[in-house]
Amino acid sequence: MPRSIVIVHGWSDEGKSFTKLAKQITTWFGAPPVQIRIADWISLQNDVTYADLAVAMERAWIASGLSKKPHSVDIVTHSTGALVVREWMTRYYTSDTAPIQRFVMLAPANFGSPLAHKGRSFIGRVLKGWNRFIGQTGTQILKGLELGSPYTMELARRDLFGTSTWYGSGKILATVLVGNVGYDGVEAIANEDGSDGTVRISTANLNASRLTLALDQHQQAKPGWKLERANGAIAFGIVDQENHSTVALKDRGPKNPNTLTLIQAALNVTDADFAPANGSFAWQSKIDQISPFIGSQSPRYQNLAAHVSDDLEHDVLDYFFQLYRQVNSDRKFEKELYEKVITTVHPYEDNGSYRSIYLSISELERVVQKFGLEFMYLSLSAQPLFRPPQQPVGYGSVSASSTDGLAIPAAELKNFFVAHTTLLVEIVIDRQIDASTFTL
Repeated sequence: MPRSIVIVHGWSDEGKSFTKLAKQITTWFGAPPVQIRIADWISLQNDVTYADLAVAMERAWIASGLSKKPHSVDIVTHSTGALVVREWMTRYYTSDTAPIQRFVMLAPANFGSPLAHKGRSFIGRVLKGWNRFIGQTGTQILKGLELGSPYTMELARRDLFGTSTWYGSGKILATVLVGNVGYDGVEAIANEDGSDGTVRISTANLNASRLTLALDQHQQAKPGWKLERANGAIAFGIVDQENHSTVALKDRGPKNPNTLTLIQAALNVTDADFAPANGSFAWQSKIDQISPFIGSQSPRYQNLAAHVSDDLEHDVLDYFFQLYRQVNSDRKFEKELYEKVITTVHPYEDNGSYRSIYLSISELERVVQKFGLEFMYLSLSAQPLFRPPQQPVGYGSVSASSTDGLAIPAAELKNFFVAHTTLLVEIVIDRQIDASTFTL
């Protein structure tokens, strides 16, 4: 049976944009790849959801005669295409039955894009709507693509932090490749440090971590908090001098000769290349050897995606994420932290309990060293504040004379705050209810 390779494009794009990539794959492997094309009007129509796309993809998969045998078909995605495929595979299959063998993600928006909420704006309608559907830019797709979205966190629970391992030897052989430079010309308005002009390096990488934490009414961390790594083995590479388009051989790409080498190799990996070895695996080591200093030479940022709720399962919509040295200190550390380390904060537009915080890891390391930090504390300041009888329900605040929240030793910060990754933070705080709220 001939080899099948499926190419799935992203939001506001079309299959013909990937003709060059398809021809290159044909040159390598001799047979033309099978493309599943998500029509442009589908990605830009406001009512289409990821679930809709998964249903359509499964139908198209069956209709095209593609194999449904476990780990039999290779998939190459660009940008939002990675989310569509992850939705499809986790909706219709298990980690053992998914028909994907090699999964090559080029500039994937796995944890969102800073352009998604802008794509819903007037500017996005002008630039991306293309007048195909007047006033429509794919609202539901963009909501999932927004930084800090509930959707990307839920998707990660399925394939990264569930009870099953989806990626690695004997499973899906996944590789993420992303550029480290932005666009030229007018499109440069979208550029930011640590991104490829559309997605951040940190939000492309699937090697995420998750912190689950419960805080009591005094903002003390309850026993049982957990920091965990994503399940399985997922290869990750930063490709120097590529942007969001050129890494997928668009817009006169690639710019780096290593790009073709990496894509071809990613489509040739075997289970043996993902077998654990010395804390890594062979394919990851090969990627690292191609550009051994690219991680330190690229802008070093982390995407912190937080969700806060209370013990009564209310979403906490108004809160301030606090990182500090000591409550009654001179606050110089905190000043530099909030001015230099935290570069942007984006509350999710439809639900403020979700938000994305963009951290400069280089600046964090500098500030920690400068102040000789022993511990850094993580807590919240949430509204409404519990102040009976005027405010009979709400949340406690950090004491003015003691350290509260989660205490992280300076030596352990490197396990929480890692450049080029996403840290998912799920916090549950105790809600206080005054006795006057209900009396008999």
